[in-house]
Amino acid sequence: MRKSRSIFLSKSQFTRGLQCHKSLWLLKNRPQLRAEPDASLQARFDAGTGVGLLAQQLFPGGVALEYGSGISQNISTTQKLIASGSQTIYEATFRHDNILAMVDILHKGTDGWDLYEVKSSTETKDIFINDTAIQYYVLTGAGINISRVFLVHLNSRYTRIGELDLQELFTIDDVTDLTRHRQADIPQRLAGMRQALQGGEPGIDIGPYCTDPYECDFKPYCWKHIPECSIFDIANLRNNRKFSLYYGGTLHMGDILPDFLLSDNMRIQVEAELTGRDFINTTAIREFLATVIEPVGFLDFETFMEPVPSFDYQRPYQQIPFQYSLHLLANGRLKHYEFLGEPGLDPRRPFMEKLLSEVRPCRTILVYNQAFEVARLQEMATTFPEFAEDIEALIARIVDLMVPFRHKDYYVKAMCGSHSIKYVLPALVADLSYDSLAIADGEMAMLAYVRLAKTNGMAEKEKVRQDLLEYCRLDTFGMVRIWQKLVSLTQPRGQLSLF
Repeated sequence: MRKSRSIFLSKSQFTRGLQCHKSLWLLKNRPQLRAEPDASLQARFDAGTGVGLLAQQLFPGGVALEYGSGISQNISTTQKLIASGSQTIYEATFRHDNILAMVDILHKGTDGWDLYEVKSSTETKDIFINDTAIQYYVLTGAGINISRVFLVHLNSRYTRIGELDLQELFTIDDVTDLTRHRQADIPQRLAGMRQALQGGEPGIDIGPYCTDPYECDFKPYCWKHIPECSIFDIANLRNNRKFSLYYGGTLHMGDILPDFLLSDNMRIQVEAELTGRDFINTTAIREFLATVIEPVGFLDFETFMEPVPSFDYQRPYQQIPFQYSLHLLANGRLKHYEFLGEPGLDPRRPFMEKLLSEVRPCRTILVYNQAFEVARLQEMATTFPEFAEDIEALIARIVDLMVPFRHKDYYVKAMCGSHSIKYVLPALVADLSYDSLAIADGEMAMLAYVRLAKTNGMAEKEKVRQDLLEYCRLDTFGMVRIWQKLVSLTQPRGQLSLF
């Protein structure tokens, strides 16, 4: 058996162990069970790397260590740079107590070394102090005099105009006291992790820590005993109540005792799951449909966001609309309009100009999840005040098609507790589905659009463009069919034609 002190840990492994000892054990002993990061998570990793490199420019002239040079080499190089009088080192590497720490930016201040941890977040979070705390522990243990510790993150209020202003783009928070206050707990935390790693797989059951503060990449392994449509699938039931049921021996919806308090909507979901019963409130649906006046537009946006703004009047992580689909129903005839921005160029002005002209005939504009579209429109009214009056008139005509499903006025088992269009559409319209599309959700659409700007081959670029158009078109055509399904419930059979 290995001695506990000989067990090597990196900074990221330490923070993983703080969340769950079993996750750390699996990483060390059964890494093949780890889920690969999906495209969305990998994009966030890549974005974080880019933000880190950009933050180095806050301290120009430093020496960068390359990860590929090897840990031992980088530790030695770091010591040589310090001895030779270097003032700034990027990815300075240290080892103490068999813990490895690589510092994003180490800068020589007036009273000693200043440690800078860079995050692509827009705020300083408590969990980030765990990162700075273990680095402080390692560096001070290695004999480095750390005078101050800082957290560097993006400034969500920064609006780009012209060239990037790095001093405004980044916010630097002094977290020295918070970092030092955590030092007393680190030896005990490390001892607990090392003890766990010396034995077999820890018998730790699933819990809220599987997703808090980060979703664990071993969750598929640890949750493999959880069946489909379990108590964890009850929509809007708080996590602590779900685990209260689970730890009490209740896993299936059918095992929930009658005296367990559930909202009416939760009861509807559970009963539909257990009995297959459809819940359709025709009166409420008829009242909703009365708010829809033809000609009707069925509208959907797609957006992208990026940590570092590319365009004027853009903030970090601001949702930028780059695409829309509009189906217009008038006098029994359906027309389709669409827009897809040119990659690398700010799409907002051409997006808004085209959309305002095409929705002009609509008396009602149906969207799915009104809060999202309205927020984007209000942002563009601020960015382009010349459109503000027309945008407000557009917003005034918006009706949310999600409402009957969010209120459970129409609910069937196939919706699996969700009122997302990705569940509602196939549940109501059997011949429409996102399953066969190359792009099947908004996250994929955003990544595809960002990728377009980096794609050189014309054939590949055109393929991605068509995939984006097809996806967005299905969103609004699906809305048309959903609306028709609702209308059919309030009319005698045979009086509604389908497109």
